[in-house]
Amino acid sequence: MEKQSYKKITPLRYVYHVSSAVCREGIEKNGLLSAYSNMNKAYCVFAHNAGYPSMRWYPFCFDESFYWESAANFDSREYEFMYFMMKYGYDFWQIDTRKMDNEWFIDRFGMEDFYNGISYPFLIVTFDSIPRKAIRRFNFHETPKVLKREGVAHVEGYFRAA
Repeated sequence: MEKQSYKKITPLRYVYHVSSAVCREGIEKNGLLSAYSNMNKAYCVFAHNAGYPSMRWYPFCFDESFYWESAANFDSREYEFMYFMMKYGYDFWQIDTRKMDNEWFIDRFGMEDFYNGISYPFLIVTFDSIPRKAIRRFNFHETPKVLKREGVAHVEGYFRAA
């Protein structure tokens, strides 16, 4: 793999990785370890360079363990789609790019295949593992969380830390 064939970018502060819940224990212990990608011919970690998960994230950057042929029909409503993902055993990991020194690049294969002509780097990749200190698991909750203090309220949405 030649890094010079990838365009280096500065990602958003928070980017997201989706992985099988089977990997949760290992990720919580070791962080996100780079794995071999046949397409990229390198060890890497993929992520979404976008905020709140939505159908605009499609295609999701899944670990290779996702079996499309066994998946149910996707509901077009974003919220139900996210519950579908959690129901079938997938975790959403928020990566704080300020808590590590990784270089990030546009995932040129994903962007060419799914975002032909778009200049915004939705799909990104790093060729290094991501330390545990830089990630936290997020979840979709049935109701928002409302915190009230001294006449002021703060509402945390459906998608928040697990």
